[in-house]
Amino acid sequence: MNTKSLRECLYEIDGIPIAGRLWGDTGPKLIALHGWLDNAASFDALAAQLPDTQLLALDLPGHGHSGHKPPSGGYAIWDDLRSVLGVADQLAWDRFVIVGHSRGAMMASLLAAAVPERVDALVCIDGMAAPPLPEEDFPRQLGQYLREYGASAGPLKSYASLQEAADARIKAMPMSNASALKIVERGTYRGDDGRYYWRSDRRASLASPVKLSAGQWQAVVKQSVPSLFICAESGFGHHMPNMFPELEQHFEVAYVAGGHHCHMDTGVDVVAEKLRAFIARHLSA
Repeated sequence: MNTKSLRECLYEIDGIPIAGRLWGDTGPKLIALHGWLDNAASFDALAAQLPDTQLLALDLPGHGHSGHKPPSGGYAIWDDLRSVLGVADQLAWDRFVIVGHSRGAMMASLLAAAVPERVDALVCIDGMAAPPLPEEDFPRQLGQYLREYGASAGPLKSYASLQEAADARIKAMPMSNASALKIVERGTYRGDDGRYYWRSDRRASLASPVKLSAGQWQAVVKQSVPSLFICAESGFGHHMPNMFPELEQHFEVAYVAGGHHCHMDTGVDVVAEKLRAFIARHLSA
């Protein structure tokens, strides 16, 4: 299993430390991008079922053990793409499979559409695009961004135990307790007062200055690389075919049991099976 060759990694991209977990030493190269306020540990269960790959799960900037953006930085979904490519460059991975979950899937689809010469294949897990923003709403979105960034951050939320933090994570995003604890263990630190605090940058929760329009997302959907969309039956991804009627012309679509974190919870076996088969079809020598 890949866990036997698990290595904690640390890179520096644009002056920001980028942490990751790398499983495996041989086979197809995969870079995995986690969802909103998750971290690299969210791919532990999936990586364990992909023993014949090299899978690097990153803590995206502002998450997990990675550094935060400078005061002038931002966390729009396209802001971190240079970090992903920078890590690939440091590994000398000229081409790789990009795997994303939720927010990470949006980033993955953008990356594959923008630099297809770097991407062998794209796998999106219960996410692929954000709800499009009508063009007339652009000023309102920009105003929300400016107001939120200008507001006082307030005191840091803290928790008496890892379980209390996991309960809060489950309340914000339903998942199993075991999965929540996995994310919390990597995503928090214990302060001098004995309480647990999130490592994530609070700015990652604030509004983006710009959101893409329907036409922009439609252009992204028309991928030129082999693409797989894994939709959780009780997750959020089932909205994608309605939002993008042409989805199945450009993506293979697979449905799995479970909720939004199907790659961690119920459904991980099937997610792994679908991913292995997809890679075998498109990356065979």
